[in-house]
Amino acid sequence: MTMPADLPLGLIQDHLNLVFSASDGPSIERFYGDIIGLRRIPNVPLPGGRYMLRYHGGATELKFIVTDQDSGRAASGLTAARGIRSLTFVLPESRRQSVFSRLAVYGLPAPKALPSNTETTRYALQDFEGNHIELAFITDEPTDPDIVRMEFGFGVSDLAASGQFLQEMLGMSLGQNDAEPHQYILGQSTINLWQVPTSQPAIVGMPNEMLGMSLLQLVIRDVLEARALIVSRGGAIHTEPYNVGDLAVVMFIEGPDGILIEFGAAL
Repeated sequence: MTMPADLPLGLIQDHLNLVFSASDGPSIERFYGDIIGLRRIPNVPLPGGRYMLRYHGGATELKFIVTDQDSGRAASGLTAARGIRSLTFVLPESRRQSVFSRLAVYGLPAPKALPSNTETTRYALQDFEGNHIELAFITDEPTDPDIVRMEFGFGVSDLAASGQFLQEMLGMSLGQNDAEPHQYILGQSTINLWQVPTSQPAIVGMPNEMLGMSLLQLVIRDVLEARALIVSRGGAIHTEPYNVGDLAVVMFIEGPDGILIEFGAAL
């Protein structure tokens, strides 16, 4: 495991988080809690009657901002749009049957098997809100029975420029770029990139502007220091740092194809 002193941008832990915008809280609880079996952590109340559902999968935190909006839903096909398009759960093989059984109990179709040239078996499905989910089962049993890691899938128009961004702005390491999806790694998190032409829409934005996978999040020690570093490397600031009450300071930068990336630090 990467130690905090070795992490880029003052990251507190060696992983990334993912923020969703969701319209139906109970369906999120059924899929990510009951079916996938993630560990629930306390909700966070938000202004305007919204709230945030939170789950831990291994070290990664998934955050679902639940609103009553019903527009801006993600395009149906995985490659039908640019943006954050998929989430992969990497699970021990011993959990496959129990997950598949719970999918059937809740009336979801059996996941579609994906081709793989490794010992990992991979399956594609969608959650109740139409988000693209992949399940990857590994034969090497981890010592921790929780989820091993997560992978985030980005549809981008320029693979080379997007990979350069992930390395230079976020400090990620190249996993492989010989074939799609290109892979970039930071600690326990992986970002997979595949090419989507600019003729396809970009489903990106803040959680109040869309439904689906909205933000990649980095929890760091000092947002202002991270801002200075990103600007020195030519990065684009979407929203300048601001305080969220007396809890945290956050900012947002623009990533490939307008994908937003949040940096947050506790006050």
